Formats: sequence, structure tokens, C-alpha cells
Amino acid sequence: MIPIYAGAIVSASDGRVLCQLRDDKPDIICPGLWVCCPGGHINKSERPIDGIVRELREEFEIEVKNLKTLMTHKEDSREFQGLYHAFYADLSTPVEKVKCNEGQRAEFFRPENALRLSQHPISLIFLKAFMKI
Repeated sequence: MIPIYAGAIVSASDGRVLCQLRDDKPDIICPGLWVCCPGGHINKSERPIDGIVRELREEFEIEVKNLKTLMTHKEDSREFQGLYHAFYADLSTPVEKVKCNEGQRAEFFRPENALRLSQHPISLIFLKAFMKI
């Protein structure tokens, strides 16, 4: 069975999006790269939408509103194989209260600036799709 993931592009009120610099550990996929659609694995008993809410709470201690489906992407390449559910949402938590409990740091970027970050390739697919809506 292929792994199932969920991520969300989270927008602050000024239009910047939450990005996370991944840990620089050799045993993880894409160490030291940015993700602009942070999230993680979905548990067997979870729906993707519930999983992303859980992941955002765990990793950043944030709440979101207006959570909507962006797209689903099936990746067959060996390194990134999985079914990825992408969402987008507005940040409810004040920007200054966003924590970084996983990864090296969390930072907000304008989407066009986030495109220039060295990032996880699946994250880049979702960021580009988000910029078209």
C-alpha cells in the first residue's frame, strides 16, 4: 500500500504563505529543503482533511479557517511515492503565535518569493496550483 499524505498551504491575512524549512537529517526525504504545503502522513483511520488539521496543530500549534481541497496528486517515483492530498486555508492563529515544533524553522513568504526557495518537489507542484486559483 502506498503512503498517504496531506498538506496545506496556509495564508496569513496579508497573503503570505506559511513555509517550513525541513530538518537537515540524512534519514528523511529532502533534508534541508523548504515546504510551502506543510503536513505529513495520514493515519489509517483518518480522513485527509482531519489529518491535515492534526498535523498543523502538532507542527505549528495553529488553527485554520476556510479549509478547502486544492488537489490530489499521485506520485509514482520511488523517492516520493505516495498519494498526496493538498488543501489551502486561512490562518486563524495570529502570525506571531505560530510555533515550529518540527523542522528547522517556519516563516511566511509571498507566494512568488516562495517559488524561489529550494523546496520539496511535491510542495512546488502544490504551490504552483495554488497560485493559479
